[in-house]
Amino acid sequence: METTTSTRGTTRNDSATARPPAVIATLSALLLLAASIAGQTAAGADYPTVPPGLVIALVAATLLAWRTNGWTTGLALGVGLFIGVGAILTPDTGDHLSSGDTALIASTVAELVALAALVIAGAAAVLARKGARS
Repeated sequence: METTTSTRGTTRNDSATARPPAVIATLSALLLLAASIAGQTAAGADYPTVPPGLVIALVAATLLAWRTNGWTTGLALGVGLFIGVGAILTPDTGDHLSSGDTALIASTVAELVALAALVIAGAAAVLARKGARS
């Protein structure tokens, strides 16, 4: 017999644990960020052989998927802010967008969208975790 309980917007089955929508959105944004960095590398962007942003995004996604708690949601938000500030401050982003290379432009736009979504969803996930504790 399978029982179902519901607490504060999430449903939990005994056989599986559902994640809040903000956490799912955060995970999705982290994976889109990693994919967009891989796309930029494939399009010829000047990245190191192993792009740090790609590794950081995948590690944060793995940790968030493994343990959804206050520190992993905060870490995901921090990753979005850290890489987002780097993307804004580097001249490479503007160079990519004005390169004329469709693949490079598309992957850079995807990166910027992923970063915006990551910050928004990460903040929502952190606030939801904070609200769950009070």
